[in-house]
Amino acid sequence: MSHETLLAGIAGSLLWLDRFQLCQFMVSRPIVSAPLVGWIVGDFAAGVAAGLLYEFLWLRTPPVGGFIAPDSTLASIATAAVSAGVGSGAQIGLTSVVFLSFLFLFPLCFVGRRVDGLLRVGLGKIAKRAETAQVGGGDRVVAVHLMAGLVLGFVSAFVVLVVTIEGFTFLLGRVVQDLPSTVTKSLGFGFYVVPLLGAADFLLGTESRHDTALFIAGLAAAVAIGSGLFS
Repeated sequence: MSHETLLAGIAGSLLWLDRFQLCQFMVSRPIVSAPLVGWIVGDFAAGVAAGLLYEFLWLRTPPVGGFIAPDSTLASIATAAVSAGVGSGAQIGLTSVVFLSFLFLFPLCFVGRRVDGLLRVGLGKIAKRAETAQVGGGDRVVAVHLMAGLVLGFVSAFVVLVVTIEGFTFLLGRVVQDLPSTVTKSLGFGFYVVPLLGAADFLLGTESRHDTALFIAGLAAAVAIGSGLFS
């Protein structure tokens, strides 16, 4: 296991807890978590690019109530780390390597959702034990069970991230060596298609003109900033 994979696994798992277990400060959103992990592993631009793809794609699927949305957090973090690892050892553009990683790691959204569901079942069992233990042990025992739940969530995310990042960094590192220039250019173009599809889906589902205007203004600002970042 590489040093970067370990760092990405630790940081990514801590950020992933914010989805529903801890604080919920929204740092688990792809636009926040992916750039942070990218910065930690030494490629902030790859993190921003990965975060943009997943953030735009899942704008209208927030995890509200009992609905478990596709896990864009795990997928974006893994994409950022893999893109950074592959890009550091290959002569390939930023948008091309990020979109290539996205194509391979997009299914992790649904794997993560399955892990999320299984974890909630496990947390439910821990909660029942905590409720039983509170009768005789007080609040201290409840704190122990709460910590056990956080550890379980962290370990679940850590295992998925480490295995995914290590495996796909090796795999895609081999793939990019044999990519013709025409495919590389196509991947670079494809990168911009995903945010546009996400933006179109969001606008079609928005009825308020005020929200639409704010979204367009934010999108324009993001494009302006991104143009300077990816140039």
